[in-house]
Amino acid sequence: MLSMFIQTILKKMQKLPGLVAFQNILSSFVFILVLLLSTSLFAQTSQQSESQPNNALLNHNSDYLAMHAQDPVHWQIWDSTTLQQAQKANKLVFISSGYFACHWCHVMQQENYQNPTTAEYLNQHFIPVKIDRELNPELDKTLIEFAKKTTGQAGWPQHVILTPDGYPFAAFIYLPNRAFQKTLKRVVTLWQLQPEAISLLAQNASQTVQSKPIKKQSTSITANAFEERLFHHLTTIKDDFSGGLKGTSKFPKAPLLNALLAIENLPAGIEEWLIVTLDHIQNEHLFDHINSGFYRYTVDPNWQIPHFEKMTYDNALLATTFLTAGKKYNRPDYITTAKDTLNYLQNHLYSPKTQLYRSSQSAIDLNKREGGDYLLSKAQLKNKLTDTEYQLLDQAWLLGNPPPYELGWHPLPIEPIETWQVIRNKLQTPIEQIPIDKKSILGWNGLVLSAFSQAWQVLREPQYQNQAQQLATKLSKLIQNDSPPRAIADNGQLMGEANLQDYAFILNGLKDYQHDTDDQQFNDVIHELKTTIPKKFYDDSGWQYGASKILPQQQGEWIMADGSIPSPTALISCDMNKTIRLQSVNIEQDKLLAQPVNYPSYLATLKCIQ
Repeated sequence: MLSMFIQTILKKMQKLPGLVAFQNILSSFVFILVLLLSTSLFAQTSQQSESQPNNALLNHNSDYLAMHAQDPVHWQIWDSTTLQQAQKANKLVFISSGYFACHWCHVMQQENYQNPTTAEYLNQHFIPVKIDRELNPELDKTLIEFAKKTTGQAGWPQHVILTPDGYPFAAFIYLPNRAFQKTLKRVVTLWQLQPEAISLLAQNASQTVQSKPIKKQSTSITANAFEERLFHHLTTIKDDFSGGLKGTSKFPKAPLLNALLAIENLPAGIEEWLIVTLDHIQNEHLFDHINSGFYRYTVDPNWQIPHFEKMTYDNALLATTFLTAGKKYNRPDYITTAKDTLNYLQNHLYSPKTQLYRSSQSAIDLNKREGGDYLLSKAQLKNKLTDTEYQLLDQAWLLGNPPPYELGWHPLPIEPIETWQVIRNKLQTPIEQIPIDKKSILGWNGLVLSAFSQAWQVLREPQYQNQAQQLATKLSKLIQNDSPPRAIADNGQLMGEANLQDYAFILNGLKDYQHDTDDQQFNDVIHELKTTIPKKFYDDSGWQYGASKILPQQQGEWIMADGSIPSPTALISCDMNKTIRLQSVNIEQDKLLAQPVNYPSYLATLKCIQ
């Protein structure tokens, strides 16, 4: 019955043209995935385990990959031989993508990958591949996009199963062990029953997403038109009460905030919402009021319950946000937040060994407790504070009530500020105690360069100029290597391959640094990057995220959306020749107008084109 169903899908696909075919393929995928995740039709089948190398992650320079080195799963590193192994063994490829600071990635490891039974099943039926999404963003991006299109959700840890030829077949995020085992068994059974049909289905689905032909537009989208659409779209989805965008969780959306701050005259309703958003971001629980630094997001709509990982890119971008907002609205408190954030970057994430800023601090403490380095129990407070100080917090934080977290309270400042500063100093977590991902990602350091450059321009404090100059010098040397890396380990070893994001963020950082400086060595690097980027990453199908394709179905993009970080294609568009600028924007102007909140960085691009 299942065989007849799949064969019917394949026959129908061959008769459907273009977009309609793709929509029907996705519907078919969703139907199959529902079968995989909910039906009890399949039972476990036996298969003899083939010889396979043991866990290949031992002593890896990625802290995320190294933490999986002792898993009983025979993890492999993604490289050019992965699909060859899969084809030779006729096995599906199981890819698990995550990162060191991710809470649920740690939970997934403890519940599943360290479970001997689950590990044995993975080793027997799959080529298990573990990737650090921060080192393999090109592959991770492809996996995330597939997961969104076929299941409607994506995140980390992200799992995607590929056919031996490299075409995505199924996707899911965190699952508890029982559900995880059931899903794996159903995938394997489905593959064993219909390998040829599933391979063809996956391949046809991927190939229907072709690069768009260049459309000759009689008129181009204008910056004013895009700005009006942006305001209208934002009005429909903004949260006027708590700031940010409507939803069950809250992300700061720094690219959107920075794009709005660059507009001279905002509509009154938008500007009021922007200030409410900034106030909540700095005053509520997205910010660590003890150790400084912003968390990645909160899991509630009121900025109260953070996931406790701290990312370099968020803190660099939000430092720029509050510097700009402080100057624009004459708000000393915004400037203080920006300076605290820059101090956090320097004190917590700077590596003297590499002279770069490391990627993140973990949500999990050394005892595997989420938020353990940021939450305080009553016993800890009594031990660290005087009786008077404790009584002040008792009144302000309502310590007589049950704690909001199992581990205690997440601090908020109290008045008077002088007393709070004394309390804050006593409650700080020793920096060396907080687990950190020690690799330094080149592109994210480009964002840090922009932040320190902005701080020097706004505040004129010499330390920011010195920090920016040192970072500009370091990044200039690295990006001019014959094969620039994606990241550098603390021991100096180069990791991965620099992608479009790295080049774009470093180019933008150097331009920000040169805003009021005229250092010829940096001007030469800027000129070289403007020439190198289109040669390396642009072709007839659009912009390539990586210099070389990783999976057979990967396609170029004419424009890339903003996310937690700015779109690299938006940042570099004004530095490209006129043909590339106009071609990219004109082909995708319908997308820009339909979802402008997803592309706010393109407002600067459109102004540049005009």
